[in-house]
Amino acid sequence: MKEFITRTTTAFILIAFAYAIIKFIPPLYFSAFLFIIIGMGAMELLKLTNPVTQSPILIFLSGLVIALSFTLGKPDMSMSIIIIMISFGIYFLFSIRKKENLETFVRDFGIHFLIIFYLYVPLYYMFKLKKLDPNFLFFLIFVIAIGDSFAYFLGKAFGKTKIYPVASPKKSLQGLIASIVFAGASGWLSIIIFPVKVNPWIAVATGAIMGLFSQLSDPIESLFKRAANKKDSSSLLPGHGGVLDRVDSYIFCAPALYYIIQYFWR
Repeated sequence: MKEFITRTTTAFILIAFAYAIIKFIPPLYFSAFLFIIIGMGAMELLKLTNPVTQSPILIFLSGLVIALSFTLGKPDMSMSIIIIMISFGIYFLFSIRKKENLETFVRDFGIHFLIIFYLYVPLYYMFKLKKLDPNFLFFLIFVIAIGDSFAYFLGKAFGKTKIYPVASPKKSLQGLIASIVFAGASGWLSIIIFPVKVNPWIAVATGAIMGLFSQLSDPIESLFKRAANKKDSSSLLPGHGGVLDRVDSYIFCAPALYYIIQYFWR
């Protein structure tokens, strides 16, 4: 009961804060806020993966290149990839001073690249959604919250068929189905609360897809924690773990929703 109260209280605070940020802050400031949040998640992932040769500053600056690409369009994404690749290459070229470090070079290089393109790129689609219409971003948050909540409670009550025994031992097929069904239903409810012009059935189908994708995105992030033998990415948020634990569902869902809106809603 105590855990439920803690989780619920933290969730309400986060939801209220997120609503205010999305609704009232201009896009440029929202981008700066998003950059800070993703950066915190990036540092958590860096700590989980723990490369031997590492540079938080390099990740910060590379993340800034991605942020500028999404926010201002300069540099464009192709140039951003080249800038980041060259920067990583130069950093490791001058950082690897001993032959012993060669044993972990490929892994360390890959981890830095992973953090940028696993976190900064997909999560910055939240900025693109807000620019299209803040209600699109509310739709994303709303359907994921509803889907995850029903997946958790119904999965806990009725879940018997485990689908990710290593990544997320508590997640079940029953919870996955609950997420798809209730996220789909909340898609219809969301366009009533946060009005956008779209066929209600398309909103339902989109919500269901978000429910499915969130239940795939979440356990992939869990693999990083299991590999590091950690339950949460950090203890920053009472009852909810770290920043990475809160944004993991959006890694797949934010870009997926953006392209669904672009190709099927309009």
